Amino acid sequence: MASYDYSHESRALALLQEVFGYEQFRGHQQAVVDHLIEGGDAVVLMPTGGGKSLCYQIPSLVRQGTGVVISPLIALMQDQVDALTELGVQAAFLNSSQTLEQARAVERDFISGQLDLLYVAPERLLTERCLSLLSRGRVALFAIDEAHCVSQWGHDFRPEYMGLSILHERWPNVPRIALTATATESTRREIVERLALQNAAQFVSSFDRPNIRYTIVEKNEVRKQLLAFIQNEHEGDSGIVYCLSRARVEETADFLCGHGINA
Repeated sequence: MASYDYSHESRALALLQEVFGYEQFRGHQQAVVDHLIEGGDAVVLMPTGGGKSLCYQIPSLVRQGTGVVISPLIALMQDQVDALTELGVQAAFLNSSQTLEQARAVERDFISGQLDLLYVAPERLLTERCLSLLSRGRVALFAIDEAHCVSQWGHDFRPEYMGLSILHERWPNVPRIALTATATESTRREIVERLALQNAAQFVSSFDRPNIRYTIVEKNEVRKQLLAFIQNEHEGDSGIVYCLSRARVEETADFLCGHGINA
């Protein structure tokens, strides 16, 4: 990445505009970014599409070292790294989809300080090999994505998340940010407790999404109702139709195609 000789605040805004292509921060983004750049811990609750990723990506570029992102999904890591690489950010991941040679190349890049961001699955991060690797490089921050996975009462519970408090124990001076789009107040308390984020600032955004609504109707000739809904209310739009089985999905798609809708 190109270096910028600005104050932290100006540098963050320059990165937002010149690298990510946005004119200004939204909602709590700037407050989170500034807090993390200054070395503070944060818990961020922000709805999907609210720009959570920028909250740790920009501080990772401003602070010295590599931002280490703990992410539970291999596909999500791949998408993030591909998108960042297109923007000129030096990003990579370590997960089970790689060959030994590929993983070792990423490890060398991290140790030599060539990476801006490194994405790691939680189960891999907790291995002694990975912890040893991180101790051999310089970590700018730790970002714990999908932090609600730490909740034993949630349907996305991942036992590995329970061990991520080790980050605070081994790197007490490296800032951490826990991010989620789905957390009740009790889940948020659980995130704070289990990840040892008692002193973290909390940034909670509203979940009011005026563009999203539910409409429930009584079933009566379901296919005809679906067709009328698409033709009368969403002609020309793209959408997703959920069904309970693969067979029903195929039947529904065939039905829609038969009525001139590309499905």
